[in-house]
Amino acid sequence: MGDRYRMPRVVRAAQVLALGLAGLGVICAASSGWLLGGRAAVETAVPFIPGFLLGLIALTFNSEGQSVRIGAILVAVMNMLWTVPSITDGRPPGPLGPLVSLAVIVLLFRRESRDWFEPPAWW
Repeated sequence: MGDRYRMPRVVRAAQVLALGLAGLGVICAASSGWLLGGRAAVETAVPFIPGFLLGLIALTFNSEGQSVRIGAILVAVMNMLWTVPSITDGRPPGPLGPLVSLAVIVLLFRRESRDWFEPPAWW
C-alpha cells in the first residue's frame, strides 16, 4: 500500500495552513467575545468567514476529484480579496489572511496536488 495512499506533503501543508487559519479565527473571535462581548466577537469573526470555509474544505482533502481542489483554490482567492481590508483596518487576520491564501493556492497548483486529487484510472 505505502505511498500511494499517503497524502503528499504539499497537500498536507495546504491543509495545515487552511486549518490553522480557521483555528486562528475561532481563537480570535472567542477571545474577543470573552473580553469585549458578543458584538465584538461577531465583528472579529466576519473577516474570517472565507477562512472558516477554507478550513471546512481542507477537512475533505482525502476525497477524490478535482472539484475539492478547485473549490479550495477559489475559496482561497475569495479569502485573499476578503481579508485585504483587514490589513488597513488593523484587525485580524491582517496580512496573514492573504499570505496563507496565496500559499494554499501555490501548493494546490503543484503537480503532486493535481495527482492526489485525481488518481490514475484503474484500468
